[in-house]
Amino acid sequence: MGEVYRAFDTEHDRVVALKVLSEALAADRGYRERFRREAHLAARLNEPHIVPIHRYGEIDGRLFLDMRLVPGRDVAAVLAQEGPMGPERAVSIVSQVARALDSAHADGLVHRDVKPSNVLLTGDGDDEFVYLVDFGIARSTTDTSGPALTQTGAALGSFDYMAPERFLEKPVDKRVDVYALACVLFECLTGRRPFVGDGLATLMYAHLNTAPPTPSSVRPDLPAALDEVVLKGLAKDPDERYGTAGELASAARKALHAAGVTVKPEAKAPVAPPTSITPIPYIPPQTVGFSNPGPAGGYGPPSNPGQAASYGPPSSPGLPATGYGPPSNPGGGYGPPSNPGPSTGYGPPSNPGGSYGPPSSPGQGFYSQGPSTYAPPGQAGGPPPYAPGGPTGAPGSGGGKKTLLPILLGVGALVVVGVVVLVIVLTGGKGGDNPPVTSSSSTSTSSETSTSTETTTTETTPSASGDEDTLRSEIPAGFDSASCTTLAPAGDGDLAALDCGAATSQPGPDFSRFYLYPDSATVEQVFLDDVTGVNLTELSADQACPDTQGYYYYTGTNGDQAGRVACYVSDDNNAVLVWTQDDAHAEAVVQLTGGGTEGLATLWTWWRDGANSDFQL
Repeated sequence: MGEVYRAFDTEHDRVVALKVLSEALAADRGYRERFRREAHLAARLNEPHIVPIHRYGEIDGRLFLDMRLVPGRDVAAVLAQEGPMGPERAVSIVSQVARALDSAHADGLVHRDVKPSNVLLTGDGDDEFVYLVDFGIARSTTDTSGPALTQTGAALGSFDYMAPERFLEKPVDKRVDVYALACVLFECLTGRRPFVGDGLATLMYAHLNTAPPTPSSVRPDLPAALDEVVLKGLAKDPDERYGTAGELASAARKALHAAGVTVKPEAKAPVAPPTSITPIPYIPPQTVGFSNPGPAGGYGPPSNPGQAASYGPPSSPGLPATGYGPPSNPGGGYGPPSNPGPSTGYGPPSNPGGSYGPPSSPGQGFYSQGPSTYAPPGQAGGPPPYAPGGPTGAPGSGGGKKTLLPILLGVGALVVVGVVVLVIVLTGGKGGDNPPVTSSSSTSTSSETSTSTETTTTETTPSASGDEDTLRSEIPAGFDSASCTTLAPAGDGDLAALDCGAATSQPGPDFSRFYLYPDSATVEQVFLDDVTGVNLTELSADQACPDTQGYYYYTGTNGDQAGRVACYVSDDNNAVLVWTQDDAHAEAVVQLTGGGTEGLATLWTWWRDGANSDFQL
């Protein structure tokens, strides 16, 4: 589904693993949205056995993940080179993967692609440590059903580990990962997969109908007690499997004890540099492009393709390492490491002339929750206050031209044919000093960023009455919809705009504007353009409004994503909240004039009451 490359992060002065997904995935709008949503969730995970995600986003039509580099080999490579494992090692590996899965499941994330090539090993003997990778990558485009075999996102290489319910396109839960983990345990013990076929139809039939062999029938020297553990994990009916990955691992350890086999002690996590989570906002493909890098530098065959590979080199760029991406010997570019050292790996060696550089505004992140429940998300890089472009006491007018935020990225060996340096100009939110409010009336027609403080007007260029009636009917109950006045369109795809003044429920906002859009995808894109355009950053898992200014997702009472919310204090000391509601296709902007940080806390308390802030459907 993509390639992993070794790259250098010039801002944080570190070597990273850069996974670039295929163009076909980025072309699927639904997959792009799911990728961003689940990359948010994956980056939230703080379990030692999960490879941290630094950034994610889209570059020239290619989705990417910037991750910590982990030296070592994956289980698939180990099995290919060394054959079946001893039961104590196999159970140790599965137990560590189970810890990663249970942590992800607790955060509502199902991996769906647990397989040997996604399990990385570092260290030796009792110090062998396991990482699980590729959360949020190998997924179907459907939210709750099975593999969607004909849709973008189905990974052919994963069918060997796919639970029966996924082939039937039934709703899935964490037990699909339990099934896949049992497949991995079987393969570690025997050196082969539980079901072998020469095509998808054969594999589907086997997973759905054929009883799996017991490990001891393939390898008689294995403890027979492990057979029952594996078979329960591979049960066709999810209700007959272990309820969690940890239960499967615990049962496997007990089986070893019963057979008199000593269980390996739990390994300690290797020391690694601090990780910051900085997801890059969605970038429309037309706003980015590859520069002409010139001729590629000296590619040749791998120096030693038979040696151990890894997900990438160690975080210290001066040490030798191995990698799935091409071995790197950077010789210039935008701040590459002085000497990353030799490495071997799958793929041709690289001689990158560039480096991987993050955006100038560090720190963005991910998931949280909303008016009903809260659990923030990415790392804020210290969002500054923002000065409204309108008069004191009212957010600035929308409709201004967007600010250009240059970002320079260089990626060693992005494609096998040569070195590519990316020079990207990202389109941010609206005009220079305006707050993240795209959906307000436009009073300037200049092609340049407006720095004036023109007073916004109402009752100009009314939107279509049908759309305005829809928006008026959706206005949250904390406002008097009958008193709302019409605003001119913001020109960012909005169908209707209303100024509803102060909230009827106080203490609360003394200024409000509401905007209707054709669909939730447009709402999300407008929101991201607004907040990132003024350098507002996404909050990390341990940050939340109003204590930290920024933005993140929120969820409804059912636990599903409901929209996004942003909070900040402007240079004029006005407290501002911006939020979207996906099912209403709407965005709201409210303000407490002169409220400062205390006013932001007041707005937040007001907003958390759904009776005040929920759009009415």
